[in-house]
Amino acid sequence: MIRSLQSLVALLLFVGVALAVALWSLENIRWEEPACPRTVGHGFQDLRWLETGGGPAATGAERLLSRPNFGATPQAARDLESGVVDERMISTLLTVSEDHGICVQTFKEGHRFLPGVEDGPTIPEGYGDAGGLPNTHYFGRAADIYQIHGEPVEDNGTRPAVLEVGQTLGAIPPQNRPDQIIGPPDWTNRLNYPREAGWVPARDQLQLHKDHLHLGYRDEASTNNRL
Repeated sequence: MIRSLQSLVALLLFVGVALAVALWSLENIRWEEPACPRTVGHGFQDLRWLETGGGPAATGAERLLSRPNFGATPQAARDLESGVVDERMISTLLTVSEDHGICVQTFKEGHRFLPGVEDGPTIPEGYGDAGGLPNTHYFGRAADIYQIHGEPVEDNGTRPAVLEVGQTLGAIPPQNRPDQIIGPPDWTNRLNYPREAGWVPARDQLQLHKDHLHLGYRDEASTNNRL
Protein backbone atom coordinates (compact mmCIF):
# COMPACT_ATOMS: atom_id res chain seq x y z
CA MET A 1 0.00 0.00 0.00
CA ILE A 2 2.76 2.43 1.01
CA ARG A 3 4.75 1.49 -2.08
CA SER A 4 1.68 2.15 -4.27
CA LEU A 5 1.20 5.59 -2.71
CA GLN A 6 4.87 6.39 -3.23
CA SER A 7 4.59 5.35 -6.87
CA LEU A 8 1.49 7.51 -7.33
CA VAL A 9 3.18 10.54 -5.76
CA ALA A 10 6.26 10.02 -7.94
CA LEU A 11 4.05 9.78 -11.04
CA LEU A 12 2.17 12.97 -10.16
CA LEU A 13 5.45 14.80 -9.56
CA PHE A 14 6.78 13.60 -12.89
CA VAL A 15 3.63 14.74 -14.73
CA GLY A 16 3.76 18.14 -13.00
CA VAL A 17 7.40 18.69 -13.93
CA ALA A 18 6.76 17.57 -17.53
CA LEU A 19 3.79 19.96 -17.84
CA ALA A 20 5.80 22.87 -16.44
CA VAL A 21 8.64 22.18 -18.88
CA ALA A 22 6.19 21.94 -21.78
CA LEU A 23 4.55 25.26 -20.92
CA TRP A 24 7.93 26.93 -20.47
CA SER A 25 9.01 25.62 -23.88
CA LEU A 26 5.83 26.85 -25.54
CA GLU A 27 6.27 30.32 -24.06
CA ASN A 28 9.84 30.48 -25.30
CA ILE A 29 8.72 29.40 -28.76
CA ARG A 30 5.97 32.02 -28.70
CA TRP A 31 8.26 34.89 -27.85
CA GLU A 32 11.30 33.87 -29.90
CA GLU A 33 9.84 36.04 -32.65
CA PRO A 34 7.03 37.93 -30.88
CA ALA A 35 4.08 39.28 -32.81
CA CYS A 36 4.11 42.24 -30.40
CA PRO A 37 6.23 43.16 -27.40
CA ARG A 38 5.17 41.23 -24.29
CA THR A 39 3.72 44.32 -22.68
CA VAL A 40 1.19 45.12 -25.41
CA GLY A 41 0.16 41.88 -27.09
CA HIS A 42 -2.35 39.29 -25.96
CA GLY A 43 -1.01 36.31 -27.90
CA PHE A 44 0.18 33.40 -25.76
CA GLN A 45 -0.08 35.40 -22.57
CA ASP A 46 -3.87 35.35 -22.88
CA LEU A 47 -4.76 31.79 -21.85
CA ARG A 48 -8.48 32.04 -22.59
CA TRP A 49 -7.94 29.56 -25.43
CA LEU A 50 -7.54 26.88 -22.74
CA GLU A 51 -11.07 27.61 -21.53
CA THR A 52 -12.86 27.02 -24.83
CA GLY A 53 -12.87 23.23 -24.61
CA GLY A 54 -16.32 21.96 -23.74
CA GLY A 55 -17.81 25.45 -23.71
CA PRO A 56 -19.45 27.57 -26.40
CA ALA A 57 -17.51 27.95 -29.62
CA ALA A 58 -15.09 30.87 -29.55
CA THR A 59 -15.89 33.85 -31.75
CA GLY A 60 -13.51 34.92 -34.48
CA ALA A 61 -12.27 37.79 -32.31
CA GLU A 62 -11.64 35.45 -29.36
CA ARG A 63 -9.76 33.02 -31.58
CA LEU A 64 -7.64 35.85 -32.95
CA LEU A 65 -6.82 37.31 -29.53
CA SER A 66 -5.74 33.93 -28.20
CA ARG A 67 -3.65 32.95 -31.24
CA PRO A 68 0.10 32.82 -30.46
CA ASN A 69 1.01 34.48 -33.75
CA PHE A 70 -1.27 37.45 -33.18
CA GLY A 71 -0.40 40.50 -31.12
CA ALA A 72 -2.37 43.68 -30.55
CA THR A 73 -1.92 46.90 -28.64
CA PRO A 74 -4.43 47.41 -25.82
CA GLN A 75 -6.52 49.78 -27.97
CA ALA A 76 -6.67 47.25 -30.81
CA ALA A 77 -7.55 44.44 -28.41
CA ARG A 78 -10.38 46.54 -26.98
CA ASP A 79 -11.83 47.03 -30.47
CA LEU A 80 -11.80 43.27 -31.03
CA GLU A 81 -13.40 42.58 -27.67
CA SER A 82 -16.12 45.20 -28.16
CA GLY A 83 -17.15 43.91 -31.59
CA VAL A 84 -16.08 47.01 -33.51
CA VAL A 85 -13.93 45.12 -36.03
CA ASP A 86 -15.49 43.88 -39.28
CA GLU A 87 -15.77 40.08 -39.43
CA ARG A 88 -14.04 40.04 -42.82
CA MET A 89 -11.02 41.74 -41.31
CA ILE A 90 -10.95 39.24 -38.46
CA SER A 91 -11.06 36.39 -40.98
CA THR A 92 -8.21 37.93 -42.98
CA LEU A 93 -6.05 38.35 -39.88
CA LEU A 94 -6.78 34.76 -38.84
CA THR A 95 -5.55 33.64 -42.25
CA VAL A 96 -2.40 35.77 -42.11
CA SER A 97 -1.56 34.78 -38.53
CA GLU A 98 -1.72 31.07 -39.29
CA ASP A 99 1.92 31.21 -40.41
CA HIS A 100 3.06 34.75 -39.63
CA GLY A 101 3.55 36.66 -36.39
CA ILE A 102 1.83 40.02 -36.78
CA CYS A 103 1.23 43.02 -34.55
CA VAL A 104 -1.83 45.21 -35.14
CA GLN A 105 -1.44 48.68 -33.70
CA THR A 106 -4.88 50.09 -34.59
CA PHE A 107 -8.29 49.23 -35.91
CA LYS A 108 -10.48 52.21 -34.93
CA GLU A 109 -9.61 53.42 -31.43
CA GLY A 110 -6.62 55.73 -31.38
CA HIS A 111 -6.21 55.95 -35.14
CA ARG A 112 -5.22 59.36 -36.52
CA PHE A 113 -4.42 60.30 -40.09
CA LEU A 114 -3.05 63.66 -38.98
CA PRO A 115 -1.71 64.57 -35.52
CA GLY A 116 -4.35 66.27 -33.41
CA VAL A 117 -7.11 65.72 -35.99
CA GLU A 118 -9.92 63.51 -34.69
CA ASP A 119 -10.93 60.72 -37.06
CA GLY A 120 -14.32 60.94 -38.73
CA PRO A 121 -16.25 59.10 -41.46
CA THR A 122 -14.01 60.56 -44.16
CA ILE A 123 -10.24 60.92 -44.50
CA PRO A 124 -9.23 64.51 -43.68
CA GLU A 125 -7.95 66.83 -46.37
CA GLY A 126 -4.18 66.97 -46.29
CA TYR A 127 -3.66 63.23 -46.14
CA GLY A 128 -2.40 62.93 -49.69
CA ASP A 129 -4.90 62.58 -52.50
CA ALA A 130 -7.11 60.35 -50.32
CA GLY A 131 -8.63 63.34 -48.49
CA GLY A 132 -12.43 63.17 -48.62
CA LEU A 133 -12.62 59.41 -49.25
CA PRO A 134 -14.37 57.08 -46.77
CA ASN A 135 -12.33 56.31 -43.66
CA THR A 136 -12.31 52.52 -43.32
CA HIS A 137 -10.73 52.74 -39.85
CA TYR A 138 -13.69 54.74 -38.56
CA PHE A 139 -16.07 51.94 -39.52
CA GLY A 140 -13.91 49.14 -38.09
CA ARG A 141 -13.03 47.87 -41.54
CA ALA A 142 -9.26 48.51 -41.44
CA ALA A 143 -6.17 47.33 -39.59
CA ASP A 144 -2.61 48.67 -39.41
CA ILE A 145 0.18 46.10 -39.04
CA TYR A 146 3.45 47.60 -37.80
CA GLN A 147 5.44 44.46 -36.94
CA ILE A 148 5.92 41.08 -38.59
CA HIS A 149 7.74 38.38 -36.63
CA GLY A 150 8.85 40.97 -34.14
CA GLU A 151 10.54 43.18 -36.73
CA PRO A 152 9.21 46.58 -37.85
CA VAL A 153 7.67 46.79 -41.31
CA GLU A 154 9.58 50.01 -41.90
CA ASP A 155 12.83 49.43 -43.83
CA ASN A 156 12.00 45.72 -44.09
CA GLY A 157 9.55 45.70 -47.00
CA THR A 158 11.59 43.22 -49.04
CA ARG A 159 12.39 40.81 -46.20
CA PRO A 160 11.02 37.33 -47.00
CA ALA A 161 8.60 37.28 -44.05
CA VAL A 162 7.07 40.63 -44.97
CA LEU A 163 6.75 39.65 -48.63
CA GLU A 164 5.16 36.35 -47.59
CA VAL A 165 2.43 38.24 -45.76
CA GLY A 166 1.65 39.99 -49.06
CA GLN A 167 1.58 36.65 -50.88
CA THR A 168 -0.76 35.22 -48.24
CA LEU A 169 -3.08 38.18 -48.79
CA GLY A 170 -2.89 37.64 -52.55
CA ALA A 171 -3.99 34.02 -52.12
CA ILE A 172 -7.23 34.98 -50.33
CA PRO A 173 -10.20 34.72 -52.74
CA PRO A 174 -10.98 38.13 -54.28
CA GLN A 175 -14.45 38.33 -52.74
CA ASN A 176 -12.94 37.96 -49.25
CA ARG A 177 -9.64 39.80 -49.68
CA PRO A 178 -9.29 43.43 -48.53
CA ASP A 179 -9.59 45.81 -51.46
CA GLN A 180 -7.46 48.46 -49.77
CA ILE A 181 -3.96 47.02 -49.31
CA ILE A 182 -1.21 49.59 -48.86
CA GLY A 183 2.37 49.20 -47.69
CA PRO A 184 5.90 50.49 -48.17
CA PRO A 185 6.95 51.33 -51.75
CA ASP A 186 9.54 48.53 -51.99
CA TRP A 187 7.04 45.96 -50.65
CA THR A 188 4.35 47.00 -53.12
CA ASN A 189 6.72 47.17 -56.06
CA ARG A 190 8.30 43.78 -55.36
CA LEU A 191 4.95 42.03 -55.01
CA ASN A 192 3.62 43.80 -58.13
CA TYR A 193 -0.07 43.08 -57.51
CA PRO A 194 -2.42 45.34 -59.52
CA ARG A 195 -5.14 47.65 -58.25
CA GLU A 196 -7.74 45.15 -59.45
CA ALA A 197 -6.40 42.71 -56.84
CA GLY A 198 -6.80 45.20 -53.98
CA TRP A 199 -3.39 46.87 -53.86
CA VAL A 200 -3.18 50.67 -53.86
CA PRO A 201 -0.10 51.74 -55.89
CA ALA A 202 -0.63 55.52 -55.55
CA ARG A 203 2.80 57.03 -54.87
CA ASP A 204 1.65 59.43 -52.17
CA GLN A 205 -0.10 56.62 -50.27
CA LEU A 206 2.94 54.36 -50.46
CA GLN A 207 5.06 57.05 -48.84
CA LEU A 208 2.45 57.60 -46.13
CA HIS A 209 2.50 53.85 -45.40
CA LYS A 210 6.23 53.24 -45.49
CA ASP A 211 6.22 52.04 -41.87
CA HIS A 212 3.18 49.74 -41.83
CA LEU A 213 0.73 47.63 -43.82
CA HIS A 214 -2.80 48.97 -44.08
CA LEU A 215 -5.58 46.48 -44.82
CA GLY A 216 -9.08 47.78 -45.41
CA TYR A 217 -12.50 47.03 -46.90
CA ARG A 218 -13.87 50.08 -48.67
CA ASP A 219 -17.51 48.99 -48.68
CA GLU A 220 -19.69 47.57 -45.96
CA ALA A 221 -20.68 44.29 -47.59
CA SER A 222 -18.64 43.81 -50.78
CA THR A 223 -15.23 44.37 -52.32
CA ASN A 224 -14.04 46.01 -55.51
CA ASN A 225 -11.54 43.26 -56.29
CA ARG A 226 -11.63 41.88 -59.82
CA LEU A 227 -8.63 39.55 -59.65
